[in-house]
Amino acid sequence: MKRGPGRRPDRHRRRVGARELALQILLAAEGRGAYTDRLLETRLRESNFGGSDAALATSLVQGTLRHRALLDHHLAVLTRDGFERLPAAIRSALRLGAYQILVLTRIPHSAAVDESVELAKRYGHPGTAGLVNAVLRRLAAGERAPLPDRDADAAAHLSVAHSHPRWLTERWLARYGFEEAEALLRADNAEPSVSVRPNAHRIRPDRLAELLRAEGMDPVPGPNGGPVFLLARGYVASRSPLFRDGLLSLQDEAEACVPAILDPKPGERVLDLCAAPGGKASQIAERVAPEGMLVAVEVQPGRARALRENLVARLRLPRAEVVCADGRTPPFRAATFDRVLLDAPCTGLGVLRRRADARWRKEEGSIGTLASLQRDLLERAAALTRPGGVLVYSVCSLEPEETDAVVESFLSAHSEFRQEDARPFLPPAFAGPEPVLRAFPHRHGTDGVYAARMKRKGISRDG
Repeated sequence: MKRGPGRRPDRHRRRVGARELALQILLAAEGRGAYTDRLLETRLRESNFGGSDAALATSLVQGTLRHRALLDHHLAVLTRDGFERLPAAIRSALRLGAYQILVLTRIPHSAAVDESVELAKRYGHPGTAGLVNAVLRRLAAGERAPLPDRDADAAAHLSVAHSHPRWLTERWLARYGFEEAEALLRADNAEPSVSVRPNAHRIRPDRLAELLRAEGMDPVPGPNGGPVFLLARGYVASRSPLFRDGLLSLQDEAEACVPAILDPKPGERVLDLCAAPGGKASQIAERVAPEGMLVAVEVQPGRARALRENLVARLRLPRAEVVCADGRTPPFRAATFDRVLLDAPCTGLGVLRRRADARWRKEEGSIGTLASLQRDLLERAAALTRPGGVLVYSVCSLEPEETDAVVESFLSAHSEFRQEDARPFLPPAFAGPEPVLRAFPHRHGTDGVYAARMKRKGISRDG
């Protein structure tokens, strides 16, 4: 539906509030496929919001996307199945209001309704504003659409109740069973923890904890024994002098354990073949410094520049070199690295709690496509590992096609490599019954991460 003359919102001339900013981001995500985490970060930086407004805008965007299927289920019934025919802005205004009423219970229902009606007036016309008012008032009064029956169609029930694509719900239901699949889906909808890792090259963990407390934080050691501190939600890294000075990095606890499996030693030459955004690369550089060298490869020029800025300028890590190249054809001689990390591109189905919009972008067919790319990259990573060297393969996905199948296929074709037990390198809480890292959001409270350690036969330098 077109807006009338003179009614077009102009964010460059008029300061928008938290709810309007959230609506604009939701529209960008739906209309042009914008990545909401990056757009949200940019818009919040431009807005100069205070802490409470920034937190509200973040919650509205991420929460509305996380619970979109549940919100749409109720809104479709209350609009008499006309919800999908509404203009995108009105759908988003309804979702924002419904999210505040159904999920974000700390906001008074009257405020949720009134603010969405105001957005509908600004982005629509009196008729759509009236519709938004009527539908949200019915929700606020307690009207609900019944969920799909669990016994008749468990996948439909879980898909709507926990807002995940049906194809993904069916996969997890078949693999884990109802109770565990539901726990995993629920964990995806929880607000993720904020965890930071000290720059081991420049500061001890206990000193970082002292400085964090001086910034008003209450750092708590990683609950699984990983090398991180958990911070209260609301920590904004870009506003922290410790972050700006390069004394810490934001990193999930399970992700931070992957370089431990690689176990780089001081003085070694190590390759991170798909390095951006650089959390694992920085850990490796910190461990091999100052005599050793990290070579970090990233295929996209913009991400390579950001990676170089982070490693060299912010973290001040010596001998960290960034190379912009395709990981399948990097400009290196064979067998020249002591250790190689392949943190491969993947579906990211283990980190849906951090990327609220990702679940709606994913398609089941992409799993096989990415598995093919992962196998190609692993071939190249193996060729660059010297005899006696260590190769670690990791992804932020728990799908069998991207994890065990890739490693098993590789080992069956490469007798010069053997799999090693990753558990001696892991904190006890991550050391499960298998010789790999397999971290789950609902079991560990972390990202879903898989990592396997392999060693190339030959002369070893570390015994």
